[in-house]
Amino acid sequence: MSAQLGDISADIFITANSPGEISGWAVPVIRELRAKIWQCRITMVLLPCQYASGEEMALASASGADRCFSLGRIKELKKEPGGIARKRLLLHLGGDVAFSVYLSKVIKCPLWVYTSRPRWKFFVDRYFAPDAKSAERLKRGGVNERRFRVVGSLALDSVVLNETEEETREFLDLPPDAPVMSCLTGSRPIEYTGSLALFVRVSQIVAARFPDLRVIFPLAPTVLEEVVQKTLDDSGISWRGENRIREIDIAPGRTALVVRNMTLEALNCSKLAIAVPGTNNLQAAALFVPFIMVLPLDRADEFPLDGLMGVIPHTFPGFRRLKRAYVKRMNEKTSVLSLPNKIAGRMIAPEIRGIISPHVVARMAVGLLESPEKLNEISRAFLECTRERGASRKIADDILKFVKGEAV
Repeated sequence: MSAQLGDISADIFITANSPGEISGWAVPVIRELRAKIWQCRITMVLLPCQYASGEEMALASASGADRCFSLGRIKELKKEPGGIARKRLLLHLGGDVAFSVYLSKVIKCPLWVYTSRPRWKFFVDRYFAPDAKSAERLKRGGVNERRFRVVGSLALDSVVLNETEEETREFLDLPPDAPVMSCLTGSRPIEYTGSLALFVRVSQIVAARFPDLRVIFPLAPTVLEEVVQKTLDDSGISWRGENRIREIDIAPGRTALVVRNMTLEALNCSKLAIAVPGTNNLQAAALFVPFIMVLPLDRADEFPLDGLMGVIPHTFPGFRRLKRAYVKRMNEKTSVLSLPNKIAGRMIAPEIRGIISPHVVARMAVGLLESPEKLNEISRAFLECTRERGASRKIADDILKFVKGEAV
């Protein structure tokens, strides 16, 4: 139940923007705050972001926050009555920190930031670092050790299953012993329009090799049905289902299931996953599910980017060619891209990046499915790099101390 103004002992504001940050970072923190500070009002403020899917507000509304605002509505927050004396705090969980700095000045409260880099350090009161490497960056950036805490990866705390594997298999009518492969196409249009047809082709090739294999496409909540349908139609892929896609044909008499709001449950049944980069990589690792990270770069000129490259209009003469060259160069300089690989500092999950043929991905998938030893090796490595959980609890503990007026 939402907090009433007269009952509020603390006003907690959380900034985020992309689907991964809302579901993977904000939701676990909100869950912990609810358990520790029942007299608090949680307000989520969505920041502008070139990576946004357009469906963030709906996702934020289901996050557990009492209310959700866009940054354009912050004047309403400024005009709110003071009410009883209460603590105010802004926790930045995603997006450009500059927006959160501005918001903290408008609503007149301290700013705490979860990040791996010391941006805007003169305006941030406290940092939360996801790992030791991030902590080293903060120290090299001149942030005193008393101003930050290493808490771990928030996305690991988002892995909360709503049902057992047996219950999921029964619900989806999957045989108890049938191997399952999940295809995670991402939450943003540039991701799922670029990977959906590719992953279907991969599934068709792999399914031909394994007659008992079941394939699942767990769609993110922000995925637009009409866009997916058009993508499949334009690719000549047969599908069926009323009002929403339910099955995709991958072989004569065989279909891939398409489900919503069941990403974790589908992964929990899976022997292998194929996924675009993102929070889902870390969620798969947290469930010890081996995966192949696939990043198609054939539409590199459409990728949203940070900095100047993210604001120059595509109509600028020669910009698309320049952007393709820039993305190609950045890809060549990046040794590992998937989040679990970054945490481990080495290649655990295979990565395929570039102009990708479905046969290349399928060949790797077949090789892994035929090698229980390799799958087990990846799972064990995931266990090591995702062992430490509880980032959301640590952040909530510090917020509780702040609300109680204790030293943090």
